[in-house]
This record gives sequence, C-alpha cells and structure tokens, in this order.
Amino acid sequence: MDPEKRKEEFYVSKDVMVDILSRLPVISLLRFKSVCTQWRDIISSPSFASLHLKCSISNPTRHSILVRTNSKKMLIPFDPLTYSPFSNLDIYCNLGSFGQRVLFVGSINGLLCICGSSGRWICLWNPSTRLFKKIETGINGRSSGFSVGFGHDLIANDYKVVVIHRRRRVTRTGVKVWSANFESWREIKVDCDFTFKQCVCDTMVKGFAYWIVWNGLGSNSKILVASFDMSTEVLRLVPVPQDYYHPDRLYGLIWKEKFALAAFDRTKICQVWTIENDSVGKESWSKKFTFKLDFGFNFYTIDAGNGKLLYNRESRGLVFYDLETTKMKTVEIRKNNYLASGAHYYVESLLSIKGFKRLRENTKKMKRPTISHTF
Repeated sequence: MDPEKRKEEFYVSKDVMVDILSRLPVISLLRFKSVCTQWRDIISSPSFASLHLKCSISNPTRHSILVRTNSKKMLIPFDPLTYSPFSNLDIYCNLGSFGQRVLFVGSINGLLCICGSSGRWICLWNPSTRLFKKIETGINGRSSGFSVGFGHDLIANDYKVVVIHRRRRVTRTGVKVWSANFESWREIKVDCDFTFKQCVCDTMVKGFAYWIVWNGLGSNSKILVASFDMSTEVLRLVPVPQDYYHPDRLYGLIWKEKFALAAFDRTKICQVWTIENDSVGKESWSKKFTFKLDFGFNFYTIDAGNGKLLYNRESRGLVFYDLETTKMKTVEIRKNNYLASGAHYYVESLLSIKGFKRLRENTKKMKRPTISHTF
C-alpha cells in the first residue's frame, strides 16, 4: 500500500486521540509521553490534566482508600466499593523519603498534603506521578501548637494549605494560608482564641476544612466547630449541639456530601448531626440518626467517604464500617502487625502545581504485606 494512503487510512484526529488518552490510567500515560512529541505535549498540558481528572472522578476503578499504617512508612490502597486491597495499584510509596514522622492532612483531586511532625514544613505530593513540592511554614520553637488543613478553592481553582498556630505567651490564635497560585503565605486576621485537639483538620468538605476545637477553661469551656472557607479565607466558629462537653467524644465526618458531627454519649451510642442553617450567626444543628458501635471510640473517619469508618480490631486486623448500610468488612494483614493510623479517599490524577519536582527516592517500592479479607 502506498505510504500516503496508509497514513490517511489510519489517521486519528487530535480530538479523538485526546478523548482516548483521557480515559487511561496515569501509569500508562506517563509511559506514552515517550511515544511521540504530540502525545507528550497533549499529556503534559494543564487542560488535559483537568479533562483526565474529570474522567477519573467518574470512573470508580480510579478511586481508592489510602490507609496509612503506623508501624511502617507506607500506604496501602483499598477498593472503596468492596474494601478489598488493590494488588495492581502503583502507589505503594516509601514515606521514609520525607525524612521524619509524617502527618497526613488530606487528599484532593490526586494531590496529597502531608506535613512534618514538627510543623516546620508541609508537602504537596502526587503519588501517581511521583512529583512533590515542599514548603516551609515558618513554624518554630515559639509556637506551642499547630494544626494544618488542606483544601481546594473552587472559585479560583487554587489549592491552599491553612495553618492554625498558637504562639507562646500570646493569647490569640494565629492563622496563615499558603496559595499554590501565588506560591506564598499570607496571615489571616482572626479575633478569637481556641485550642485544637490534633495537628491536622478533622474533615475536608467541598472547599472547607473543619476542626473540633474548644475555648475557655473548666466550667467555662465551650466546644466549637471551626470552619475555614478556602475561597473567602474566612474562619468562623459554630457551637456544637448542647450536652456535648468533651472534644474526645466528637468526630468530624462526611455525610451526604456535607460536614457532619458524630457525637458519643457516655456509652457507645453515637448521634450524627449536620448543620442545616448555614447563615453566619444563625447556624442550627439537626440530628440525622443514631447508631451503636461495638468497637469503642478508637476509629478513624475516611475523608470523602460519606459515612465510612475505619478502625483497628485486636487480633482481627482492620475493619471498614459503613454507617449508611451498617455493613462491615474485616481485612486481615498477615505476617505483619500493621495498625491503621488514618485513611484518605484518593482519586488518581495528573495534576501538578508550580515548583513540582520528582521525588526519585520514592520510586522504590516496599515489600507489600500479605493481605486477606473477610466479611
């Protein structure tokens, strides 16, 4: 056949090619960048990364729950529909590359936010592309505590990190925000003082980061929910439902795509509340349902999991629990006594931000644990 005729016969328009490529997993696309200049330019473009993300969000096979273990610096991915461990997902990563104990802040659109236990740095990281950016926070020995949140400004299409910190001998809480678009920090003025119970936010929902906090001492202490709007960069405090005075018995979770508060009484009975009126100063809580747990209070909520919980059960491994269906699944990890220390919902993507560079040390995979699962 004449070469020119053969070329015409097998010609594929650019639009069709983009559509086909957008449906492929990241690991294939990274290889295909070496096929030709045209494919490399397509796959490397920000517009294609956005299109690919939309396809990944709509494709359940691109989703996973990343479980962080406390005995090994690794992530274990699970299928969010069946809770079965993935055997072919290429994101088993050596977190030891970051040099110290790592705290997971959150996961949005394929980007993970982690921070060092000292709070002096945070890192945005795409484990699928193995690209990352490390940012100094300015937190130092003068701070008596810090907590980090991560979110997506849907209006400006900007990824932001918010750090709440308390300075020694200062009675006011400080807040600073880092913007990926501007690659800089800015201080946010807040006229309140409160204490947070952990170093990362409790929950992230649609452009908001939430913390369970309290202010005051003794009988004057009040439990509050602090919410930070990534678009307006406004922090506000909302009192929790009455009769709940202990922050360790309150958990933030996601229910029906909204922030929800799981509140325990002195037994294992838990009530789930959501904020119905979202107007500033007129917020009201509505109790949605009540459930009972037989595994105590030591569990983790899964970001973007819509009522999904994860907890460690002695001698039985990890247990996934769905509040909506009340179904649970036990995952036994043999040979290694791993305990979960957190979990995040993850969607693979090609997204990157300014200043991303390759974490070469992270490409070395760790030996995977032997995992089985039972109902």
